[in-house]
Formats: sequence, structure tokens, C-alpha cells
Amino acid sequence: MNLESHILVDLTVQQVQQALTKGDQPAIAVLEGEPSHTLSNSAYLRDPARAAEFERQVAAEAHRINLERVMLAVPQISQPVLIDGDTEIRFRSPVTGGPLVEDDGEMHVILWVLYDVEEGHESGMVPFKRKRDGTPVFDAFDGSDHIFSIPLSPGGGPGAVLLRELLDDTR
Repeated sequence: MNLESHILVDLTVQQVQQALTKGDQPAIAVLEGEPSHTLSNSAYLRDPARAAEFERQVAAEAHRINLERVMLAVPQISQPVLIDGDTEIRFRSPVTGGPLVEDDGEMHVILWVLYDVEEGHESGMVPFKRKRDGTPVFDAFDGSDHIFSIPLSPGGGPGAVLLRELLDDTR
């Protein structure tokens, strides 16, 4: 990951952290290019159809500008799943999927998906905790020590529609 992309991940994750602290749970997309701007959607976690539409909107906007990179960050609950001897990570909405099940290894994360026109795409997550009253608690965020790169499931989930739309060669 280049320096500009790393900075974008840091800043966007911090935006999501600030929103979570205020009680919101938005998806935040940042488009860097000419012109650069930020889009957010508070209904993203409540409705898969709205989530897909938001990602299509972000991709359409990315095609309209002179894009350098685009980032999507979304609060999720992650769960490690053993499939054919390999551990995969699955994600679900903290809004519609029910409470955290710590016995299953679930944890609160901010899932991020990054697409850089020169370097391709990367994805990862930044874990966080919640107090008993639901207040989010973030470790001192200083970048790479708290960012975990992960493979993105091609089957779906946050960022999948965005990447398909961005990488569609028929446009």
C-alpha cells in the first residue's frame, strides 16, 4: 500500500470512529481525485438493497471524476469461520444481525475496502470494543499496528458491489 492510500485508510477509519462515538453507524466513502469528496450513508447497515445502491452511487461518482483512489469503511461484526481447514472471516451488520457472540470469536470491526487506480484493491479491518452500555472504545489509533489486511470475499459483503462496478470493463 502506498503512503497516500495508507493515510486515506487512517483518516477514513478515524471518521467512522468519530461517528460511532456520536452514536451513528454510517458507511463512509472517500473519493480522492479531481475533485475529491466524501459520501456517507447512515441506512447502509439496515438494508442490503440500500447498501448496494450506495456502493453503486460511489462507483458512478468515481467514474465521473479523475479518480486516484476510493475508500469505503463500514462498521461490522466479524466472525472467523473454518472452511475446509482454512479460516475465513465473515461479516455481518451490527444493526440487523443481532448482538455480538463472543463465544464464536466475533468482534466489532471497521471493515475497509480501498481501490487505488495504480495499485489495485486491498481490504482490511480495524477491531474495536464496546463497553457494556454500548459505548465504543478504540485503542490509541496510530496506523498500521491496528490495521489488519484481509482477503475480501468475492461473493458479497461490504465493498463487493463497489469493486465490481469499478472494475467492470464494459463501462
